[in-house]
Amino acid sequence: MLEVRGLVVSYAVRERITACTDLDRLDDWLDRAGTVARAEELFGEDPEAPGSALG
Repeated sequence: MLEVRGLVVSYAVRERITACTDLDRLDDWLDRAGTVARAEELFGEDPEAPGSALG
């Protein structure tokens, strides 16, 4: 969906998406994919994100 919208999807973003097995998280990302301005924004304030204050 991100590429269809014309957004650049980096290798790191692609790897994070394809490695995810949490269906609820994937569903959240899919919802966000329609509105983000950059692919990296897809993850938002995800507590599981590498480098996040909570993860």
